[in-house]
Amino acid sequence: MPIEIIRSKRTAGAAFTLACDASGLEDKEIAMAFTPPIDAGTFSKMKKSMATLNADLLRDFCRIVGNTIYAEWLAYQVGCTLVMIQTEAERMAAEERAKREEFEKENKLLRQLLQGKAA
Repeated sequence: MPIEIIRSKRTAGAAFTLACDASGLEDKEIAMAFTPPIDAGTFSKMKKSMATLNADLLRDFCRIVGNTIYAEWLAYQVGCTLVMIQTEAERMAAEERAKREEFEKENKLLRQLLQGKAA
């Protein structure tokens, strides 16, 4: 989902609804996936900005709908954006991958040069 669309939502209910719609799930499927389930009336009020999702349930909501649209909208309201936390192992792996890709490019170039001289 383009960040501009998320940020364009004027209310929490609109952002909540966008996150739900993007999931492809029915409202009942989302509401029933919580433990305990969210009742249909409260869920409907959330979509109309007449109630809000308890902050303690945000992680579960994002997992259930399979996106972070609502969390991104919330962060934007205070002038922030979400950034995926990268573990040290992930950072090191990304660094090694970048080095390997650079060596592969260099190797390919050297092979092309050698093949050009042999021809």
